[in-house]
Amino acid sequence: MLIIPAIDIMDGKCVRLRQGDYEQKTIYAASPAEVAKQFAETGFTFLHVVDLQGAKEKKVVNWDSIASIIAVPGLQVEVGGGIRTTEDIKKLIEIGVSRVIVGSVAAKAPELVEYWIKQFGAEKIVIGMDVKDNSVAISGWLEDSHRAPMGFVLDMIKRGAKIFICTDISRDGMLGGVNIDFYENLKSAFPKLSIIASGGISTLEDVRILNKAKLAGVIVGKAIYENKLPIEELVKMNGAIC
Repeated sequence: MLIIPAIDIMDGKCVRLRQGDYEQKTIYAASPAEVAKQFAETGFTFLHVVDLQGAKEKKVVNWDSIASIIAVPGLQVEVGGGIRTTEDIKKLIEIGVSRVIVGSVAAKAPELVEYWIKQFGAEKIVIGMDVKDNSVAISGWLEDSHRAPMGFVLDMIKRGAKIFICTDISRDGMLGGVNIDFYENLKSAFPKLSIIASGGISTLEDVRILNKAKLAGVIVGKAIYENKLPIEELVKMNGAIC
């Protein structure tokens, strides 16, 4: 299972939110590029980057910060937040992004995402599914799509999607532990799907539990920044069977 540290960007700074609330954010001193370099030097090889400002404004905003992260040697980077157009996807891939995450568009205009999957490939287009109160949330978690998670996933699979990043918003940034039932139910319903978990991971045991559920990866954010998880142990577990 791949362990993927997260970098969330707002106003060119590295931040973390609580439960997706833009009014409850913590700003960290290091720049996004500095944080990315620290992760690379520690031994991580893949980063999860979200333009939070972009998600709110419905367009990619922090281009310079994203480019500075990509410039760090030895890292693959997946990027999400405000991606709404073919032009933005092309630009992100051209500057070196390994995977582009789309969420809101997938809920609102699934036929467009189907086009992107056909044009860029299922390995490049990742579906971001953020869930709150058993409904898919969109637009930086500020809106409810009124779509049930299972139905949404099934629709995306039919349109060619293979990789999903699934976030339980109620757990995100809370360090309260992972919602294992949520991920086990998803994996049970779609056993061949590549599922990456996000939200609430706070202990090494959380990571081990998700690995036992045969998930493809886990995104870790606040627990790293606030020293709740030993980075050296995470690096050892990265890509391994725990």
